[in-house]
Amino acid sequence: MIKICNDKTVCPKWDGAYQGKTFRISPNLFLEARDYAYANGEADGACFPVVDQKGKLLFWMQYQENLVLGIKRNDFPDYEKCFSGKERVDFSFLNQYRTFVFTEAEEYSVAIARLLQKFCPDKRCVFLDKRAKYFIKGKSVRFLPFCGAAGRYMELLKNWMQGKNQNIGLGNRFVCLFLYRIIKALDKKRHICIAATDRECFWPVDSICNSAKLLYSVLWCKNTKSFGDKNEDKTIVLLDYPCFNEGLVSIIRWTYTHVRWILEKGYTPVVDLHAYPNQYLNSEKENMWEYFFEPVSEISTAEVYESRHVISASDNTILLGESKINPYQEKWGRRSLDSEAFCKLIRLNKETKRYIEGRMPRELPGKVLGVVMRGTDFRKEAAEKINKEWRKDIVDAETFLQACIHFKNELEYEYIFLATEDAEYFEMFRKALGDRLLSVDQKRVSYDYKNREYIQVKDLLEIQDGKAAGRNYLAVIHCLSLCDSLLYNIECGAAQLAECWNNNKYRVCRQITAGWKE
Repeated sequence: MIKICNDKTVCPKWDGAYQGKTFRISPNLFLEARDYAYANGEADGACFPVVDQKGKLLFWMQYQENLVLGIKRNDFPDYEKCFSGKERVDFSFLNQYRTFVFTEAEEYSVAIARLLQKFCPDKRCVFLDKRAKYFIKGKSVRFLPFCGAAGRYMELLKNWMQGKNQNIGLGNRFVCLFLYRIIKALDKKRHICIAATDRECFWPVDSICNSAKLLYSVLWCKNTKSFGDKNEDKTIVLLDYPCFNEGLVSIIRWTYTHVRWILEKGYTPVVDLHAYPNQYLNSEKENMWEYFFEPVSEISTAEVYESRHVISASDNTILLGESKINPYQEKWGRRSLDSEAFCKLIRLNKETKRYIEGRMPRELPGKVLGVVMRGTDFRKEAAEKINKEWRKDIVDAETFLQACIHFKNELEYEYIFLATEDAEYFEMFRKALGDRLLSVDQKRVSYDYKNREYIQVKDLLEIQDGKAAGRNYLAVIHCLSLCDSLLYNIECGAAQLAECWNNNKYRVCRQITAGWKE
């Protein structure tokens, strides 16, 4: 993304000694600067001066890399070509609003305003940066006389709402509170969208959208393929994205949220997880999804490649875990899993069911206390090495064990079923409980995070057979779902899926936090 830089401290000094690239003001300035940054491999944060026809400095521009899941994505490199015809764009998200308020003048906000001017002239755009006049004009666009102040305060507001930068002073606190009240009031009206600029693409208020998210909502299906004459009356969305380093429950959860919004739009989802990177995939000739689950629709993956209208995730901007940039998926990603809907859509196949039945302790289902204890890379000393603040407050192992024994005795359970990938933690429970401890055999590992460099659990486990490892993991979670109560030391995929499969029938279901006492 190319944006006007409002932080003078990051810009080079503008004087006779400046030798860098300089741009002249023009309506296509953002596209020219974007193409230059890509072609020359400019670093994230690079700044360029913009001058008028006489050579007078007007402002500085800045290049910022688009990031999704922490991965660099040069999204939308051809969006101006896609805007040439209405058939390649999806207006369903933009059509929810009548007025768009853009807090900054930057590449994506100008592109969206131009698109609305062209195809939706009845909608109104308001820029809180008068410098937008350089790039767009028209009766449907208004400009308020601010030059970057709105963008700076929106960034301050977001940090303040997330509990960061609380020592901002009385004046700034008042401005944040004032902005928050205005935004909440607009949120109730539901027809005004505030478009902010933030590379993290996420706001905790529904009425605020990142401008990149608005652009994504229009372009997510820009590339459509035709493979044959089958299913002429259907639009198929083929979920064939790579899964990167995501765990199995994360893959399941995000695929479920994709399926939900695809069905909501009236399209037909098909899951074909055959692409690397995917730590559970044994071969790119196979479909990892069908190692464990039934197809999510009546159309097979083979039939997709004979169908008329196919939107492929890999050919578009669809990624796993993308709710921070996918506004259609976001509402499903924010919610806890709907047990009834989830179980209707995501169904274990017969082979996986048989595998699970063969691994399940005979004491289940029954009055057993289920326990999830994440260790390895979720330990406090591991969190400190990678600065994961939310992991630093995880309850210590001894206290968690005491809490589990307390609830076992209080609720009069004979057994504890333990799910953990940490060999040291498993041995701690085994010594304390003896034959009162139930489990499913799985690979467990130990690692000295205090004295050695950080390493992810996926690398410690060194999965060789993803199909076997995934089925074993699902067997563990299924056993947890059949327990009478559930305790866990941190919010994680195993606990979330177990609670979903249990359909909120647990007698007690809670996280044991640091500082817990009887």
